[in-house]
Amino acid sequence: MSTEKQRQRRPAAKRHEPDWEALRALTDEEIAAQIAANPDAAPDLDWSLDDPKVRIMVPTDVKAIRAKFGLSQEQFAKAFALKLATLRDWEQERRMPHGPARALLKIIDREPAAVRRALAPERQGRPKTARRRTASGKPRHTPVRRAAKRAR
Repeated sequence: MSTEKQRQRRPAAKRHEPDWEALRALTDEEIAAQIAANPDAAPDLDWSLDDPKVRIMVPTDVKAIRAKFGLSQEQFAKAFALKLATLRDWEQERRMPHGPARALLKIIDREPAAVRRALAPERQGRPKTARRRTASGKPRHTPVRRAAKRAR
């Protein structure tokens, strides 16, 4: 048996929840008095929807885009070079696509063939080019090849 006192277990701390009833009961005058007493507590309302710097983000429905093609998450991610975990985060709305990812999703939605062409693996080997020939029909040698022959 332990000689120490056994500690009483406290209930798990709950997340802080504001007292909504008390907040709803505040009058405009009481709110103004609180703001005057502590200006840092005032909400920052110095913006307007008319301000060109303000952007309203319309969420991209990634799940609907994927469903449009009838692909699984794995197939969609592989087809369009996306990380599977990122795709899942977007679909479950844990994260939102921004910037280039958002642009890519718009292009996938509107022009999927173009994205597939752009992301297709490149062909291996040298591309075939037409060989230049002289007037006599013999292949023309480039100065690099001549220099290589002289070095032998």
